[in-house]
Amino acid sequence: MSLIKTISVLSLAATASFGLIACGGDSGGGGNDPDPVEIDPTGTDTQFVVSELTVPANATQATAVAQDLDGDGLGDNALGGLLGSLAATAGLDLQTGVDEQLAAASFILLANIKATDLVNANGVGTYVFFGENPTPAACTNPDDLTTCGKQFSGDATFDIAANSPADAVIAGTLSGGALLAGPGSVSIELPLGDTAPLKLDLIAAHLDVSVSATNLMSGKLGGAITADDVDNKLMPSVQSLLVDLIAKSCAPEGTNCNCEAGSSGGAVLDFFDADGDCAVPLEELMSNSLIDATLRNPDLDLLDADGNFNPNSDGVEDSLSIGVGFAGVGASFTLPAGI
Repeated sequence: MSLIKTISVLSLAATASFGLIACGGDSGGGGNDPDPVEIDPTGTDTQFVVSELTVPANATQATAVAQDLDGDGLGDNALGGLLGSLAATAGLDLQTGVDEQLAAASFILLANIKATDLVNANGVGTYVFFGENPTPAACTNPDDLTTCGKQFSGDATFDIAANSPADAVIAGTLSGGALLAGPGSVSIELPLGDTAPLKLDLIAAHLDVSVSATNLMSGKLGGAITADDVDNKLMPSVQSLLVDLIAKSCAPEGTNCNCEAGSSGGAVLDFFDADGDCAVPLEELMSNSLIDATLRNPDLDLLDADGNFNPNSDGVEDSLSIGVGFAGVGASFTLPAGI
């Protein structure tokens, strides 16, 4: 099995599902912003549910959803670029799992835009929540994915999930119907296999989307994961997933791993099992040359020596950039008090 096909097992698993939710910041939307924009409290609320979420499938798509996170005038999307390159080279379909889980309401992202006008406005607040209990239900028959996606009718109602922050907001401006917001704090939810979703905090999060009264169009969301979160949150979850893949298709007996031909578990062991013991502990995964050169290789200097958001202040690259695309349709839900 080629190197690219082997490492694509990890990429496919890690991008099986992305959900997005903004972390609570101050009322000015400045989770990472040293000069936060004040949200205009006289704005009208317009609500949406995310109906499309796009993981880059090639370098062109990765560039298209990249955002300038550190203010150097260049788009940043190192992880998206890596995944897009792997998808294009190996002919992988990374998007299908995302589409299926979104349609089946395995995760729901709601957005409320507070603005005095949806064409031109200052002090625009974008509040983001986890959702649940869609009406109509997402699927007519949950066992048949072709019956799913009913919550994207444009007039569906939702509840805000109990585990959703009530003050998650990024502030910005609308000009000609284009909303630019950030920087702020945003989280990516990654359900890896059968484990509970992994929540990773993004810093320097930026939002760029075209807005109408009924749709969010051509959206892109970018941010970065700190090196500590890569090591302490992402890598342990990936390692747990690899253990599951090995268990499902291999039956080790001594140094004979007994993996099914062409299986994901066999591919994992081919590349990540350096000592040939038919297992991939965390230390072995993190010392892998590809992992060390990509996932564990930050591309941005976003934090100062004290860990505060202060791009390009100390010359130490401390964060790994990510970018995804999205779209949304109209929705309805009851806002928390105070918004």
